[in-house]
Amino acid sequence: MNLHQIDLNLLITLKHLLEEKHVSNTALQLSISQPTVSRSLNRLRKLFNDLLLVKTANGYELTPKAQSIKLELNTVLSSLEDLIKGKDFDPATSNNTVRLFGLSPQMEFIAPLLLKHVREHAPNMIIELDTIPQPHFAALHAGDCHFVLSCHTPQVIDQNLHSMTLLQRDYCLVMSSNHPLAHQPLTMDNLRQCQFGQISLQGDKQLSLEPNFQAQDGSHFSVATPVRLTNFSCAAGIAEATDIIFHLPKRYAESICVQRELVMRQVPKPLIHDNTELKLYWHKRFHNDPMCSWIRNALKTLTQNTK
Repeated sequence: MNLHQIDLNLLITLKHLLEEKHVSNTALQLSISQPTVSRSLNRLRKLFNDLLLVKTANGYELTPKAQSIKLELNTVLSSLEDLIKGKDFDPATSNNTVRLFGLSPQMEFIAPLLLKHVREHAPNMIIELDTIPQPHFAALHAGDCHFVLSCHTPQVIDQNLHSMTLLQRDYCLVMSSNHPLAHQPLTMDNLRQCQFGQISLQGDKQLSLEPNFQAQDGSHFSVATPVRLTNFSCAAGIAEATDIIFHLPKRYAESICVQRELVMRQVPKPLIHDNTELKLYWHKRFHNDPMCSWIRNALKTLTQNTK
């Protein structure tokens, strides 16, 4: 491939095509005509000697080569943007966009702190928050976000990711104020008889408390989980209306119990999890970026002040 053949505008179009997987949507995003995008796609197909987008019964899908290109393209474009704009960053005048991914329990606590700080010191910046459950680190590798808030750790050591601990996270039990155990002492024995809600973000079917129950007497006891959720959004309403108990991060529990007929109960000592660290993750491509350094320092200061 001759680099003289490459039009940088084509790479911008390619970025949007790979994200949208739709010619018309890409045209709308770029404020250009659909025929112009179609012509660009044809040029890109010749340039990469690949179809890139393949029509299926459910719309367009990326080819394997397009998937590989997508992983690298954001890095290339970000590097080009840094090369052109330079590395100067002034929060007071910046209109940059910062993208963060995190699940609701993390985001509901961290986002207000960060947004308050940004509105005071960088009023023109845009903060994009994504809380849709997904593999936690995929967006970092793909270049789709700057930061990830997570209590998970990568399954293998990843030299491309950096991290910083923000908070220690502990848990509590949330149940209806009308639950038979709402105002009674909680013990291993009476909790064994209860019904629990399972929030399964990664497809797990075992309640997080179950190994703790089993470890106490070496049994194969299974916790009753008649409700399984793929996100946190319904947990408060279900707990309030039923006899279902949820095992939730304490800070998140505090927020959902406000003005609801819910109570927070301390987990009995034999069932207590070791505190889990909430960490901020970022990819090495943004490690020296001044804007990202500013966000990291802000989050470090803000969370230290809440400990």
